[in-house]
Amino acid sequence: MLYRPDFESIIPRMEAWWRGELLDRACIYVTAHNGKPRREITAPPTLLERWTNQDYRLDAAEAQMETTYYAGEAVPVFWPNLGPDMFSALLGGEIEFREDTSWVAPFLDWDKPVPFEINKDSFEWKWLMEMYGRLAERARGRYFIAAPDCHSGGDALLAMRGGTSLCMDLYDRPADVLAAMGKLEKAVVEFHAAQWKPIEASGQRGHTSAWLRTWSPKRSQAVQLDLLALISPEMFKEFFLHELEVQCSVVEQTIFHLDGPDAIKHLDLVCTLPVRAIQWVHGAGHGPMTKWLPLLKDIQSRGKGLHISCESGEVETLLKELSSKGLYMATWASNRDEADALVKLAAKHAHE
Repeated sequence: MLYRPDFESIIPRMEAWWRGELLDRACIYVTAHNGKPRREITAPPTLLERWTNQDYRLDAAEAQMETTYYAGEAVPVFWPNLGPDMFSALLGGEIEFREDTSWVAPFLDWDKPVPFEINKDSFEWKWLMEMYGRLAERARGRYFIAAPDCHSGGDALLAMRGGTSLCMDLYDRPADVLAAMGKLEKAVVEFHAAQWKPIEASGQRGHTSAWLRTWSPKRSQAVQLDLLALISPEMFKEFFLHELEVQCSVVEQTIFHLDGPDAIKHLDLVCTLPVRAIQWVHGAGHGPMTKWLPLLKDIQSRGKGLHISCESGEVETLLKELSSKGLYMATWASNRDEADALVKLAAKHAHE
């Protein structure tokens, strides 16, 4: 692979991680600048073009890969992405773009129901399929292609209704919410089924879990429900758990994205899902990662793998305190030597 020539060296360790086994050390994803000057890519003049111009998006991503050193289990990845609410846009929403994110404005009126079906005539779907077609040759032998961020199920309904409205719906219109979730389950199955063939057209070996960039020998994706911060475990179980089970059933290897302190109360139910690992994100203002060692050890004690991102200065403490078995850390370094040193720390502190 052009941007990671020794890619195959990570395969045995990552295969062991997905099996819940320890090969020789914890998995660690480290990137750094490789010292090469980055070629200049001229950005389009409008915000919309900076999001949707495929030549620009690909050129910019490849320019970054060209100047990135990938150490440990890090691999170069590109995923076609129009923001976290892209799934909701495929169901009829309109994406509002900002420089660093995008969202769909609420549009669902229960008195004017929508079909909850993916619109394959939509701009977003055509954009996605066209991008896959270009990537099949462009990425071949150079980097991985991943499926886009998929905020389906409850998070899609959250985007379609808005947070306050959806929370009230759980009390006032539970039958409507349950009916919508049943239709959204069918939509997410269709969404995932459509991704794999165009991704695999590049001939890449294995897959990566979208924005997590975690290599897998099988079809893989991150699953999530950011709505968890707003609801009780009882509501999670009644309305939204089954859709996550459906997601896990159509993707061979999954990681659950557990986001923020308000989501911790749902850990028991999350651990009933057939996910290989849990990614813990403490959220802005709630760091550092070492603050959460009791929670991280709790997750490991439940037999789930652990995926965390941290500052490079936290790596050694976390490696010492946590079991290397099932541990996957993501961090960054300022140069190649520092990146390699972090990987050596993972080997030095390997233990069950």
